[in-house]
Amino acid sequence: MKKPRVFSFTGKGGSGKTTLASLMLAALLRRGTFRDILVIDADPDANLSATLGIPVEATVGQAVDRRRNELKESAGRGRKLRFSLWDTIRHDRSFDFLVMGRTAGEGCYCAVHSALTESLLDTMAMYDLVLMDFGAGLEHFSRRAGNPSDTLLISCDPSRLSFDTARRIDELVRELSLPYERIFLVGSRFPREAEDLFYQLAREAGIESLGVIPADGDVAARNLAGDDLLSLDPVNPALRAAEGLLERLVASGPAS
Repeated sequence: MKKPRVFSFTGKGGSGKTTLASLMLAALLRRGTFRDILVIDADPDANLSATLGIPVEATVGQAVDRRRNELKESAGRGRKLRFSLWDTIRHDRSFDFLVMGRTAGEGCYCAVHSALTESLLDTMAMYDLVLMDFGAGLEHFSRRAGNPSDTLLISCDPSRLSFDTARRIDELVRELSLPYERIFLVGSRFPREAEDLFYQLAREAGIESLGVIPADGDVAARNLAGDDLLSLDPVNPALRAAEGLLERLVASGPAS
């Protein structure tokens, strides 16, 4: 059973983490290093589908709802949900896509996390690389919802609040001993003249910096229009920057 590389994305709401995940996927597809890629939208808001240009046809939350009445007893629970999980994966020519979504009605989002956690390891073992876009903030970390991952990428936009959230995420991950072997800070939407400030704030936060995705008009326009980011021009500055970040990630490899 192979152990995939896993890149997880988090950060304050609006800090650009989903855009970062999409740009990294676009860079990965252009690079072609990994053959089998699974992309997981683990954000309850499920915005990643829009930036990838993929309609959401089924979610883990919907699978949980369908099985809810069948799961009266704990025996067989993992098996039934695992089959349902496979039903929710969308298979693309270049990568597979899984959306967690929400369960119906009021209540805790924990049921979806539990279902995904139970089935995720077996599913991940079939891929070379997994990209996971977490929900914003700290809630999923405080529930100890982290999955085995060799890299956690924390997105920060040009705001002090974004760096404050990044610092709290880093502290919480380490406090709970969540399974991230490496943690990096990534600047999102930084103008060129502010890049030095990003690196300064990263040092003050005590988090290793990976690099910066510059502010880009084409990316902003596509996000506003709801257009995908996988069809960006190959010379787009934000995409080129993501390719540079990817080179550093792949070259460094997982911690030993």
